[in-house]
Amino acid sequence: PMLPAPALLILTPTSPYARKCLMMALEKGIDLPTSFEPPNAPGSRVRTLNPLGKIPTLLLANDEAVYDSRVIVEVLEMAQPNPALIPADARERMEALRWQALADGIADAMVAVFMENQRPEDKRHEPAREHQRSKVLAGLGVAEKVVQAGQFLVGNRLTLADLALVAGAGYVGLRGAELLSGHPNLEKWLAWMGERASVARTAPPK
Repeated sequence: PMLPAPALLILTPTSPYARKCLMMALEKGIDLPTSFEPPNAPGSRVRTLNPLGKIPTLLLANDEAVYDSRVIVEVLEMAQPNPALIPADARERMEALRWQALADGIADAMVAVFMENQRPEDKRHEPAREHQRSKVLAGLGVAEKVVQAGQFLVGNRLTLADLALVAGAGYVGLRGAELLSGHPNLEKWLAWMGERASVARTAPPK
């Protein structure tokens, strides 16, 4: 049986994980309403719907909640198989999912750096921050060696891999632009991807 249709994406404007899902919906032509509900905001449904209290959370037409972003993109793929953004070919599927893991990991580490930076200076744990910064730089370094403006990452066509990397690296540009500088190939690739409507429409507010 078919899953109920995606009905609402609960997100925050700067979440790279939500951006990945929103770009995918846009590329697939899925009309997916959004609701900005930070988990800690009064009246937010996030903690009720998602026991992890995390953004994004997807509501289906039957009010069932789906999380996290790696599951949401699979649900969007099932809801609208064309254009296919998660390849059917085993090798290409693995590559696309691996890019997603890398991009999400870059975002995870950048979130940790950002949170540490928000703490009072005398309360920051510098070794922890540097550990997370090293993860961001290692992930960006892998992408820097591979990406080329004008070329998609997997199978010479747009896939989840490209959208995930836009979201993850784009979040670094938002929260730690100095970490993104020094990766000219990646910066050119992001600018090239930025010409796509889905990427431009979901760019986080500065």
